[in-house]
Amino acid sequence: MRDIRQRYVLLTVVALAIASTIAVVGCGPGGVPGTTASVPSSNTSASSSPTSAPTTTADTTTATSSTTTVPPTTTTELSSAETLLPNGHIRAMGYIQQVWDAGGVNYLRIDYADMLTGAEADAAAVEAGLIEPGEHVDNDYFIRNVNPLTRDFLVSPSVSITTETYDGVVQRIITWEQFRSFWSPSPPTGAEHMHGMPWWIERDGPQVVKIEEQFLP
Repeated sequence: MRDIRQRYVLLTVVALAIASTIAVVGCGPGGVPGTTASVPSSNTSASSSPTSAPTTTADTTTATSSTTTVPPTTTTELSSAETLLPNGHIRAMGYIQQVWDAGGVNYLRIDYADMLTGAEADAAAVEAGLIEPGEHVDNDYFIRNVNPLTRDFLVSPSVSITTETYDGVVQRIITWEQFRSFWSPSPPTGAEHMHGMPWWIERDGPQVVKIEEQFLP
């Protein structure tokens, strides 16, 4: 009976020791049950920003200004400064701002103006504040240029060009290269003023076939 009681006590001590060990292993710091936190991996790939902005198409619409330019025309609609001739060509006068060639094709840029005479010239000059009502413009003409729009046109390889004041000669036929030199940094002698003169252009569709200087008294 004594041996049985001793074995019971021994088993009880062993059981308590095991229970104590389990309790210590199952607790975190401070005796709080341990948990496993989710830790992000150091090699996790974040979504990176693109190195360049996405390609977009800019609105190429331009407001009317002194630099507004219409590209080579493909329409038959006339502006108020243009006249349709019996042969189907279109004629207009203006100030040529630039002449150039690109890829073997010749171009010019023109700012249309209105050549007015008589009562119409007087009325336009009065409206512009240059003369008083009842007065008359000098030499019976007035050039009105109130539209800042410029236009680019193709120029025919066989374009006919006539000047009226180049080097003091009237009705002078010149080449495209001579004409283009008027807008160069060093125009020919007798042509220093030519880039500032008004010019008539005649075009067949989108292509200019004739250029004539407007003589001013």
